[in-house]
Amino acid sequence: MGGKTANDWDMEAIVLEAVNRLPGGFVIFGPNHEILLSNDQNERDFPFTNKALREGKTYVEAAYVAVKAVVPSLSDDVAWATAESIIGSLERGEPVELQTHLGTIMQVVEIPLSFGGWVAVGADVTALREREKELKKARKEAEAANEAKSAFLANISHEIRTPLNGILGMAQLMAASDLTPEQRDQLDTILDSGKTLMAILNDVLDLSKIEAGKFDISPIDNDLGHLLRRLEKLWAPRAVEKGLTLTLEIDPDSMTFLRFDPVRVRQCVSNLVSNAIKFTDVGGITVSASVAPVEEQLFEVSIRISDTGIGMDAATLDKLFAPFTQADASTSRRYGGTGLGLSISRKLAELMGGGVLVESEPGKGSSFTLMFRAAMGQRADEAPAKADVDKTGGVRWAKGMSVLLVDDHALNRKVARLFLEPLGITIVEAENGEEAIRWLQTRDFDLVLLDMHMPVMDGMTALRHIRQHDVPAIRDVPVIALTADSLGPENSRYHEMGADGYVGKPIDHRELIIEIGRVLETKFGRVPAPKAAFPDLRQAGA
Repeated sequence: MGGKTANDWDMEAIVLEAVNRLPGGFVIFGPNHEILLSNDQNERDFPFTNKALREGKTYVEAAYVAVKAVVPSLSDDVAWATAESIIGSLERGEPVELQTHLGTIMQVVEIPLSFGGWVAVGADVTALREREKELKKARKEAEAANEAKSAFLANISHEIRTPLNGILGMAQLMAASDLTPEQRDQLDTILDSGKTLMAILNDVLDLSKIEAGKFDISPIDNDLGHLLRRLEKLWAPRAVEKGLTLTLEIDPDSMTFLRFDPVRVRQCVSNLVSNAIKFTDVGGITVSASVAPVEEQLFEVSIRISDTGIGMDAATLDKLFAPFTQADASTSRRYGGTGLGLSISRKLAELMGGGVLVESEPGKGSSFTLMFRAAMGQRADEAPAKADVDKTGGVRWAKGMSVLLVDDHALNRKVARLFLEPLGITIVEAENGEEAIRWLQTRDFDLVLLDMHMPVMDGMTALRHIRQHDVPAIRDVPVIALTADSLGPENSRYHEMGADGYVGKPIDHRELIIEIGRVLETKFGRVPAPKAAFPDLRQAGA
């Protein structure tokens, strides 16, 4: 018994049933957009348009009628402009999303047919758009949470660094006094522990800033070879303590004076060398550097840190760059650390246009390669300014200087005072920006040490008032920013605000003195003669 042929079926009824069962709207228009075939879904979605077309209105007129029916609050001009925009997009073959009187959102597209008519199909995208709204809302909430986290970290950083400033500051002062060998050993332990705590805090806060997308790379002209040789001197004693060798190899044919961010490169290399020393008990560490041209004025720098340490298996390598991750719990117990160094190093390298690669085998050591992009550097004509230090370790230019020290925390002021007063510097203290402005309006100062985070008036606001002041002596006074900013050394940001220099907290005694000397030499071309005794109150506008 044979099957039915096409002629045995009512094809018109079949096609009509098929189009009515489509999940979206379907309509066939004639050359003038008269309706030739419309399925049930199209009738439900666009009854106003269909009715107007059947009454003989043009396509634009029908669209206007539908717009006014769905959004009656629109003015006639806006409704006409909307209708014309809809029809124009459809005639160009562009998909258009239309809100229906049912509250749904339909995406409609029209396709021209050979006889001059059109076929239009619609798809319900309401659920998709709702999902997109939910995702946008979730993203905004996540961004708000990130902002809240960053604000919290900024505050907690300030709170943690303030007592650290006191601990490390007083320890540095004690280190300069006469101590027994046992006392010096105990003090060295305090200093090392404080610096380790500071490094952990910096790692956590750096990672937070990177994840929040607020970490900026600040490239400057610098000598990569000089940077690596200084790091070699820094890490060599640590290697020698473990009986290891530390070898630095710099390709002699490579150009090393480049434009890159030396702070972040130093951070990455230090993380990798520190890990290499930590996980190596026998043998040594080799740091090798090469620079290869990528295109005109652009180079790729590769710094490879190889060790003869414990090595890693494939499973460990897979999770190596995840934050807070180490090989296993025993690794953390034996070697210590937060597991943040490698994660931060890779993220920093990526921000510098590169990455970090690793090769390792258990028992055969590991090799990490830091790669980043750098531009051609330009050498400055003058060497950087240095602090004028005499043979006894004193600072010649310091005696008789007057410094305005602005910080809301008494402990921070005490530490800075104890650092500077023995050098012959006269200190005047202020607890906030408003008080600092009042002091500057009554007395002359050689320098202002200005904390950035204070109540009443913060350092940024005070700095703006200083740089906009009518009195030249106030407007031009050298200012060094002091901050426990959670987001790391933001030298460029503070320079843009008008600061002449920057010292992070906890304050390092030597760093503070050198920065004061550098700022004064840069500002005046030389370290100026200190102000005489404080003058009388200034005349207004003088």
